[in-house]
Amino acid sequence: MTLPVIGQIKNRIQPVLDLLEKEDSQWRIPDAEGKPGGLVLLDDTLPLLVIPDLHGRVDFLADLLKYPIGQQKVLDLLISDKIQVVCLGDGMHSESRGKLRWQEALSEYERGFETCPRMDEEMDENLSTMLEVMDLKIRFPRRFHFLKGNHENILNEKINGNHPFIKYALEGRMTKLYMEKFLGNEFLNQFDRFEKNLPLMAVSQWVILSHARPRDCYQRDKIINYRKNHEVIEGLTWTRDQDARKGCASKMASEVFGIREDQMRWFMGHNSIFEGIYESVEFEPLIKIHNPEKRTVVYLDPKSEFNKERDIFTI
Repeated sequence: MTLPVIGQIKNRIQPVLDLLEKEDSQWRIPDAEGKPGGLVLLDDTLPLLVIPDLHGRVDFLADLLKYPIGQQKVLDLLISDKIQVVCLGDGMHSESRGKLRWQEALSEYERGFETCPRMDEEMDENLSTMLEVMDLKIRFPRRFHFLKGNHENILNEKINGNHPFIKYALEGRMTKLYMEKFLGNEFLNQFDRFEKNLPLMAVSQWVILSHARPRDCYQRDKIINYRKNHEVIEGLTWTRDQDARKGCASKMASEVFGIREDQMRWFMGHNSIFEGIYESVEFEPLIKIHNPEKRTVVYLDPKSEFNKERDIFTI
């Protein structure tokens, strides 16, 4: 079954690839080969919105653009170059929200997607979400950034810092087969290039952003040259709390990025929380903001003191 979004995202993939593969060195430091590196430099003078894992929640970004900050909607602030937005990755796979749907779609997968109404529903959400991401990146290349998460692995590979994804069904395999069958191998490979050109981190003088907490202490040069340092890709997209080397986030914030101790804030997704909308990590500057049941947003304004209770909210 052909989804309306398929034609639209096929028209966007090359323009967003052209942008990502030649992204401006003003905000993405080139790696040793001259390609845009793994680190985004944020504008220290502008307010920042941070968005956790999307997981196919197509309405999240759409509603964010209509959300008022002060007297203007976010979209108007982007148009007037007065705000910047960073998504922490994981655009695909509905996860717990779609648990039953994934399980029902597994039998569709086993029959080669001859008919697949449940997988169609899942992929319509996923592709529509990624279409929004691509549209925003094309429209606001300096002010909108989407970081790589562990779910940005369309080939379901076990190399390049990636791991196959299995949770409630065979999500990684199912998504790859669907893409091959209904969008074709050329698009699949383009989408893989899109994912592999996404940055890993975004930083300013007062904040650090990544999909997951760091597994180890990574130097700036290795983050920039992430394509040749697959352990950095894995360590910033897959790390669970119990696997992280203690104190690394604090050490990286101070020694690698030069952030003062009283200003250290590192926002991350990946590790789900199930109570509230944020959770601080003991003895680290890390703040988890991914509650899959909530649409959490962080607002940071360089002109005002950050307050967790006021500046982390839901829409």
